[in-house]
Amino acid sequence: MILALAAVAKNTNSAAVDNKKPVWRDHMNKIIEIPFAIPFYTQRVTEESWETDGFFDFREGLCWQMKGCGIASFRMIIDGFLQKEGKPCCERQGTMVHKGLTQGAYKPGVGWIHQGLADMSADYGLVGIAHRGKDAWDMVEAIMEGMPCIISVSPRFAGGKPDEDGNISPKGGHLVVAYGCELDGEGKPVAFLVHHPSCFLENNWAAHWVSMEEFEASFSGNYISFHKAEK
Repeated sequence: MILALAAVAKNTNSAAVDNKKPVWRDHMNKIIEIPFAIPFYTQRVTEESWETDGFFDFREGLCWQMKGCGIASFRMIIDGFLQKEGKPCCERQGTMVHKGLTQGAYKPGVGWIHQGLADMSADYGLVGIAHRGKDAWDMVEAIMEGMPCIISVSPRFAGGKPDEDGNISPKGGHLVVAYGCELDGEGKPVAFLVHHPSCFLENNWAAHWVSMEEFEASFSGNYISFHKAEK
């Protein structure tokens, strides 16, 4: 599969555009991205959006917006494949939450089950594979093979940093989409390109570049890769 290569890329997100050159960026580096567009979706629910999103009422929407990262990320990847083929988009956020609950893809107290989301992708002609105990090199390999991934990271890539209470943020706990990476002249990853959904407006980051330092401090080693099923 042919992948997009470039020498430079912008660091943008839905809240703001950062035109400053990232500290890791070098003109000799290569940018590798999935060879088709991945849309960005938020997990944020508002009084204006809950009904269109497919929730039963605003209260239900608010309940699920804090737990909606897995479904928002899943919908991004599903619609990336569907739009590539000129097909209609998948279900909206609330409708997909209900579908995931019906199929047992969510476990109270745990969150969205990786294998459950992987299994759900079969309804859209995809194969999802849940991976455990992996590292950045595995992510690079998946992206180079044209497979977008849902990855488990710390919210806001704040792993290893103290929160407002002074507690160190652990790895994992939040699901985002990885669909690109940057490699240095020796082929080593220096950054990843992600869509980071959030229930907070300011933390909805589309096309966000995260450095290897932040990535490794936040990545749990677990992810789901997706590719088209063979006919």
